[in-house]
Amino acid sequence: MLNLVNSFKENFRMRKFLGSTVFLMAAVAGSTVYAADLAVSTPPQAPIEAAPVFSWTGFYVGVNAGGGFGGSDDVGFHSFGNYLGRYGKLEGSGFLGGGQIGYNYQFDPNWVVGLEADFQGADISDSFRNGTASASSKIDWYGTVRPRIGYAYDNTLFYGTGGLAYGHVDYKGALAGVSFDDDKTKTGWTIGAGVEHAFTDHVTAKLEYQYVDFGSSNMGGDALNSKASLDFHAVRVGLNYKF
Repeated sequence: MLNLVNSFKENFRMRKFLGSTVFLMAAVAGSTVYAADLAVSTPPQAPIEAAPVFSWTGFYVGVNAGGGFGGSDDVGFHSFGNYLGRYGKLEGSGFLGGGQIGYNYQFDPNWVVGLEADFQGADISDSFRNGTASASSKIDWYGTVRPRIGYAYDNTLFYGTGGLAYGHVDYKGALAGVSFDDDKTKTGWTIGAGVEHAFTDHVTAKLEYQYVDFGSSNMGGDALNSKASLDFHAVRVGLNYKF
C-alpha cells in the first residue's frame, strides 16, 4: 500500500514538472512570434537628407534696365581763353539698358568675390535755352568692368562693387551765333552696391546702384567751349542666368 502511494506522488510530480515546462516553452515561443510580428509591422525610417545649399560659384550672363539721374554740369562758356560767364545747368537723366557677363567664387563659406563686365545703351540727357545761349548733353552708351565682393545669406547676396567705367557723350553749345557740336569717348570710374537673390539654381535677379564719373572735359573749340562735368547716378534691375 505504501509503495502505491509513493508511486502516485512520483507521477504527480512528473506531470507537474512537464506541465510547467510546456507552459514556459509556449510563453517563450509566443514572445518570439510577437517580436517578429512587431519587427515586420514597423517599417524602417527613411534617412533624412539635408537640404541642398545654393552656391554662387560659377559663370553667368544677363540683362539689365533702369534709369540714370542726378548729373550736374554748370555750363560756363569760354572763347579764346576768356571766360564769358555761366549760362545754365545740365542735369542729365533718362533710360538705360543692356547686358552683363561675370563670374563669382564663394568661399569661407559665405563670402563671394567676382568680376563683372556690362554694357548699356542709354539716353541720359538734358538741354536748356537761355536767350542767345543754349547747350545740350547726352550720354548714349556706357560700360563698366568691376570686381564685386559680398556676403551671402543662403540665396541672397549683398555686395559692393567698383572699377573702370567708359562711355560716349555728345555735347552741343551755342552763344550769340557761335556754336559747337562735339562728341568724345571718355573713361572714368564707378562705385556702387547691390543685392541679388537666387530664385532657382540658375536664375537670379538683382537691384543695383552705381555712381559713374567720367570726370570733366573741354567740349568745343577755341571760338567757343565749355568744361563739361560728366557724371550721373544709376539704379537698375537685372536678371541673370547662372551656369
